[in-house]
Amino acid sequence: MAIKKVKRKKLNIKRLILLLLILYLIIMICYAIISMPIKNIYIRNTRLIKDNEIIEIAGIKNYPGIFKISSKKMEENIKKLDLVSSVKVKKKIWGKIIITVEEAKPLFYNRNEEKIVLSNMKRVSPSNKYLGIPTLVNYVPNDLLENFIKAFSIIDNDIIGMINEIKYNPDIAGDIVIDNNRFLLSMNDTNLVYVNTLNMKRLNDYKKVMGTIGDARGTLYLDSYNSNNSLFTQFENQDTDVNNDDKKDDENAGDSDNDGRED
Repeated sequence: MAIKKVKRKKLNIKRLILLLLILYLIIMICYAIISMPIKNIYIRNTRLIKDNEIIEIAGIKNYPGIFKISSKKMEENIKKLDLVSSVKVKKKIWGKIIITVEEAKPLFYNRNEEKIVLSNMKRVSPSNKYLGIPTLVNYVPNDLLENFIKAFSIIDNDIIGMINEIKYNPDIAGDIVIDNNRFLLSMNDTNLVYVNTLNMKRLNDYKKVMGTIGDARGTLYLDSYNSNNSLFTQFENQDTDVNNDDKKDDENAGDSDNDGRED
């Protein structure tokens, strides 16, 4: 019986070296990418928050490796800033990071709380960063205040900057509450505006409405449930201010009370 000889394959040294070289290059490329430091940081949509505040709290002040800190971790850190409503971090090739921030708006200074109220419901201590916003001068029940903040947050920044004072001023006739969501705004141009949370967005048309009125000064009523009705009554005396208007309200309330007693 003949014995068959088994041929052994010779090891191809050249192919082995080439394979090891390719494997080495792949490992080195992966290591280089993982170790690549952050080279460029782009921060978008910020107005009040300084770039260095975001960079520091994100943990990338010293430009670490771009893959040594996750995008999610950076977002969580940045959200700790009071003025941040939302944030999105994107990593790009060659060490580029793009941080897109949605800032909360400073809405008003709450005199009772001695805090600045932001559109994301946060309260912060007053500083020069928040100049040009109105003051809420009196107490507002918590549930109504929350509704007011939500409604007021849609108002344009330039309109907010035109408001001097905000006063909670529910519409009451005798013992009947007609509208407990009404506010009285004292404008920097000396006009007064009544508005409620339901019609708050109409306040964005303030300049347009006043443009049709001209130089007259008076009270603009935007609290009507008829959205097409913007009643304006001119002051009898151009020096009339919010205090005089309050006196009229008190007098009217007094008349209503007297009528009630006489009945």
